[in-house]
Amino acid sequence: MSDPTWSFSQAFSADFQASRIELESRVESAKATTTTADGLNALSLDLAKLTKTLADATGSLPSYDQRQYELQLKGLERSLEELRALLPKSKFAFKRKAPVASTPAPPTPVSMAVPEIPPQTDSVSTNLTLSSHSFKYLSTASLPSASHASDLTISDLNGCIVNLLPDMGDAEPRSLEISALHIRNLTDTLLLLPVIRGSVLLHDLRRCILIVGCHQFRMHTSTRVDVYLSIPSTPIIEHCSQIRFTAYPATFSQDTSPNVFAVRDFSHIRATPSPNWSAVPEEALVMQWPVGTITSEEEIADALNTLLP
Repeated sequence: MSDPTWSFSQAFSADFQASRIELESRVESAKATTTTADGLNALSLDLAKLTKTLADATGSLPSYDQRQYELQLKGLERSLEELRALLPKSKFAFKRKAPVASTPAPPTPVSMAVPEIPPQTDSVSTNLTLSSHSFKYLSTASLPSASHASDLTISDLNGCIVNLLPDMGDAEPRSLEISALHIRNLTDTLLLLPVIRGSVLLHDLRRCILIVGCHQFRMHTSTRVDVYLSIPSTPIIEHCSQIRFTAYPATFSQDTSPNVFAVRDFSHIRATPSPNWSAVPEEALVMQWPVGTITSEEEIADALNTLLP
């Protein structure tokens, strides 16, 4: 892939995912309240704009990413259909006109009045959320079960340990199939995450450690973060400082890529090395991770004070 095309794909991914997440949030808020026909029309219009944006980018995106974006839009379409079904029936009753006795109009066939709804397939992503916790040990048990690939949003955590690695001590360890990760507003938090096939988009992390493997990685407006990463492409940072990278721990997965520190800093376009990232020095590498359940806030605080940069 040429460098201009690669840069376009990275920028498009960030903008598209931000717009999609914002639209999903509005749809979920509309479901939780009494929505109106005008509100539904506004959501439908924004979905149409997002769909057109993706259509215009066809041919400039990796095929895997293109397919994931299409599946995400289909999921939004179904959510809007569900929202449409929640509209009060009375909203439409007054639109019907009284029949004219002299020239009655022929009835419209039912088959033409009911639109065909595409069947739901298991390949479409669902959306899981892990949000608004302080001083907690969070694991796969903290998430609802998902029978197929899921987008996962992790947000608004403070002083937490998030361990979503499969528990190898279980006879049948639960393994999440995550299609994309969206991480925002984390402070003093450790994330132990599996290797996924999709992308990872991060915003506003402060003094954190992240273990993850992914297809694409992009971090914004973050500082003092150690990243243990497995990735086949070049990770991107923007408006970041004191970010350190090293390899994904082999202890947790054999499905990792070679560790190459070829990070691209969009905030430092000069030919000189970026001052905003470096490699984790050998003496700072973590060798033992808190993968067992921790029950008290004191234990969590002790573990984080020992590990965090």
